[in-house]
Amino acid sequence: MPTKAALRTSDVMRQAHARLRRGQLPVDLLDATIGRSWQRCLEHGLTPGSRPELPRLSGGELRDRRDAHRRLIELADPLVRRVADDLRGCQLLLAGPDATVLKSYGRRFVINDRFCIAPGINLDERWFGTNAPALAVIERAPVLVKSSEHLLFPDNPVSCVAAPLFDVGGDCLGLIDLTFAADHPRPEIFLRRVQQLTGALEQQLFRAHYQQRWVLQVHASLAELDGVACGLVAINDAGLILAVDPQAAQWLGREAATLIGQSIEALLGSAWGEMRRQCEGRSALLGLDLAGGQLVGRLNPPEAWQPATLEGEAREGTSVSVATKPRSAPEQPLEALVVAWPEALAREARRASRALAAGLPVLLQGETGTGKEQLARALHAGLGGVHGKAGPFVALNCAALPESLIEAELFGYGEGAFTGARKGGYGGRLVQANGGTLLLDEIGDMPLALQARLLRVLQERVVTPLGDHREVPIDCRVIAASHRDLEARVAAGDFREDLFYRLAGVVVELPALSQQHQLAETIRRRWAALCRRHRRELALDEALCERLAAYDWPGNWRELEHCLEVALVGAEPELGCLTLEVLSPRWQRKLAGPASAERVAATPASDAGGDQALRDLEQAHMRRTLEAHDGNVTAAARALGVSRSTLYRRLGAEP
Repeated sequence: MPTKAALRTSDVMRQAHARLRRGQLPVDLLDATIGRSWQRCLEHGLTPGSRPELPRLSGGELRDRRDAHRRLIELADPLVRRVADDLRGCQLLLAGPDATVLKSYGRRFVINDRFCIAPGINLDERWFGTNAPALAVIERAPVLVKSSEHLLFPDNPVSCVAAPLFDVGGDCLGLIDLTFAADHPRPEIFLRRVQQLTGALEQQLFRAHYQQRWVLQVHASLAELDGVACGLVAINDAGLILAVDPQAAQWLGREAATLIGQSIEALLGSAWGEMRRQCEGRSALLGLDLAGGQLVGRLNPPEAWQPATLEGEAREGTSVSVATKPRSAPEQPLEALVVAWPEALAREARRASRALAAGLPVLLQGETGTGKEQLARALHAGLGGVHGKAGPFVALNCAALPESLIEAELFGYGEGAFTGARKGGYGGRLVQANGGTLLLDEIGDMPLALQARLLRVLQERVVTPLGDHREVPIDCRVIAASHRDLEARVAAGDFREDLFYRLAGVVVELPALSQQHQLAETIRRRWAALCRRHRRELALDEALCERLAAYDWPGNWRELEHCLEVALVGAEPELGCLTLEVLSPRWQRKLAGPASAERVAATPASDAGGDQALRDLEQAHMRRTLEAHDGNVTAAARALGVSRSTLYRRLGAEP
């Protein structure tokens, strides 16, 4: 990019050429990039009016060169061709990393009645002098070369812009040049256009390389978060940063090399597990307080992020989760979901399904991980089956965004509503959910001021986007969910009573996993479903199943699901039965702990021998812990997380 401001007018350039004819290099009159190029050209023996022969590939050599750069052509050709169709009167060039033209699109310009820029020509600075393709390769940045800045052609009838295209490793794959008439009043428009083009292509490369990873988008403006100027960070399942593109490094105020291999928690200051929870199965917006200012982020699960289109708009479906394609598990009808639930709870779920179908709101309450979103998706799927008739399923996590972002994301905004607002405005989640279902997740964390506006929208069934006077009708069903006790928050004055009763058409309270009956049978069914999904035949040891059913599961269904799936995919190929001994040491400690053992003892056993084996395992674990603390009962009980009396009782001793 230019590093020195210069007046790039025709008068200034006439002065520059006049001084050059007198043997002076007019660096003070030139843009810094152009000045460096002129100096190199003079060192190569080039002067204004020189007419060197340009190296040109033969037909066979050009075919070989195109074959060598097939990856570049297959990536860029569709998008460049589309831009050429949009920009009538311009010429676009796709060139290799040595500035050899591979393909030409649109108009063919002729320079000085002699040079026609066509495929096969090499535009290296050593023989063609100052030109945008050569400079883009040398500077490794987008460049603008105005007509008379071409050293060999002071009366050039065209100006040109070019930008290099880099792969995820930072290697130059090639470049794109855009040539246009020299008298165009705003050449910077074409520079932005070619930057958008290479930015969109580099995002496609990023997605192809990291589509199986988590991708964090970063920008200062919500309106630009889905555009080519957003930064991209690739993260693995453990929360370690794998890649940071140049835009992300700029927004984050850090060198990319210093971030690779670091924990995303250290960068963002939030627990990775909590961030993953917010976007389980869908993308989630995050407010990021970084680099001395507020940034906007969107964390995308593997396979969820889509590159920006050329116009900087998000691809259809980026911010809308469709119920027929959830990521974490196959879509299940409501009956399949509640088959193992207690009858009273299943009855309430069915009641909620009928209420939602009638247009009434549904409120889901329960601890984190109890399956609120899974139930919401099943309720939505029941509106039209699995064939798409239920319309879109749109989710918004109210706890993940600061107040200003929630308002813009939920209600939308008009064009020009604020600095950086997207051209044409943004409809918002309520409008996106038209004809479908809107899930307001963690509604208990919505600011009071927005609660009042949401109440009006739900009552009047119209929404007015920010900065707009139009009233847009909405027709969507609403499911709200919260891990908080909303009635208690109403009593404390933290949640509007009128909004609560507007949302609480049918209230389904989802119990914690440890409170559910017949959990062992539910675990067996879930294990069988996972085995079918991963096409693996692996028996679940009965003693382990009872131990799993006895565990407290503080993370509820999400923790159980991850435990079972990790155990299945991590098992040795020749293993025939999953037992406690083949689990990870972490899960062996969790499931062999005394708290879990106490619940096993309190649960009616179907196999007395298995129960005895589990009690023996627990007792042996307690004795080892006591020995490790030199017989100190108080210290051993503290390490085990139980009281002294419980430890004495489980060991069969008296205090």
